[in-house]
Amino acid sequence: MNYPEDLSIQSNIRTVAIHPKKVRQSLPSTRSKCKKTETPSESSSHQIIPTIRAGRTDARYSKLLSIDETLTPSLIAKAASAQQTQLYINFVLSAYPCYFKATETRVPINWVEYVESRKGRDSPFDWAVRCLTTSYTGSLHNDPRYVDAGRELYMRALRGLSGLLNNISTAKSDEALATAISLAVFEMHSCTTADGWLHHASGIRALMRLRGPASHLHGFGRALYIAYRNTLVTSALVADEKCFLEEPEWQSLNKQIAMENAKQPDSSVYTDITERAFREVVKLPGLVQRSELLVRNKNTHDHFKLLEEVLATRASLRGIHTEFSMTVSTLRAGHEMCEEFIGPIPHHFFDGFSTLSMQGIRSATVILNYLVIILDPSRRAPAEAENKIIADLTQDGKRLDPPTSLQTVSHSPQSMGPRLVIESRINPETRESITTDWMDRIATTMGMEGVRISLVED
Repeated sequence: MNYPEDLSIQSNIRTVAIHPKKVRQSLPSTRSKCKKTETPSESSSHQIIPTIRAGRTDARYSKLLSIDETLTPSLIAKAASAQQTQLYINFVLSAYPCYFKATETRVPINWVEYVESRKGRDSPFDWAVRCLTTSYTGSLHNDPRYVDAGRELYMRALRGLSGLLNNISTAKSDEALATAISLAVFEMHSCTTADGWLHHASGIRALMRLRGPASHLHGFGRALYIAYRNTLVTSALVADEKCFLEEPEWQSLNKQIAMENAKQPDSSVYTDITERAFREVVKLPGLVQRSELLVRNKNTHDHFKLLEEVLATRASLRGIHTEFSMTVSTLRAGHEMCEEFIGPIPHHFFDGFSTLSMQGIRSATVILNYLVIILDPSRRAPAEAENKIIADLTQDGKRLDPPTSLQTVSHSPQSMGPRLVIESRINPETRESITTDWMDRIATTMGMEGVRISLVED
């Protein structure tokens, strides 16, 4: 049997998974710059277990027993293992506070529970987890030794991932995909190479297609898919290509996930709204790519057909935004004085999640308005007016990107009119620390926070 994705999996992450030495050369050592401090394995720890609810899982944890590492070597190993889980919990709740709390009960087993279930294992995925938690610890305490150790673990996990990808049976496993996603998160924060995260994203895309939609409907496969699908929108926009998740079989997967969520006793209306928003947002990379090709080729028939699709997508997002705003207002009005759960997430996290989700919908609407201006200049005035309204909305006191008016770059007698400029926010200059909620903002805005898109006129 031939597997057309095999070679692309390897080639798409060639910079990182196949040639880890290249990564090593790009990593400056900081090992000699700091004093000795207490490491996680040198301190006492707590054994952590998940609290399981009937029919669903939950990542709320109880500290059961303090373990003194001076007793026996076996207890030292157990303490280190328990502490690894706690470190991972700390990392997840720091890097993905809103997105994790909004999705932890929407999957049969979430990431924290999966890590907890693997105590004592020594595999590429576990090395990738240690790479994240070690780097997180180093950044949190400003200790370069941990940062260096995290990079060493990153390269070790890359070599292990390469071995998994060399075998078709393991390449399709949850282990391989979970390892690739974990390393992609590390790369987005560290930017060991300028486009390393894009190679990871391309490899993850190949793995998901090789596994097929059905592999992401049940079990840990669903958690893997939900965790990374929004970043695939970001990578598609940056790479100027269609996002494969808009294909019918993947859209069907998204609908199935939404339907199963709706059947759960702790489901909430916001879940259905955000799922519908994602099914529209995932179309953006393809619409952008097709718009650029049509303007270049001046195909009038396809031009108007594409304009209809853009307008239809914009209308859907407008309706979803209005519905979301009304739902959020209602929920907030009914829970102003309490800290109860709203559906599966606490009130505090719901507020952040809803704000970021609506920001993603607004950013997507701005991009669609830019496409309307490109495809039909006669609609420019109302499109720009709507973009100005969107830009005047604030998030944490800052104006929303992108800018609302055309930027004139140069004038040429052969000017083809306005065009989009897409800039990645995931690069060495704009990346943020692993201790921030930067990844949460990218994920919860459905990938929109990962790019800055402007409209310019040559």
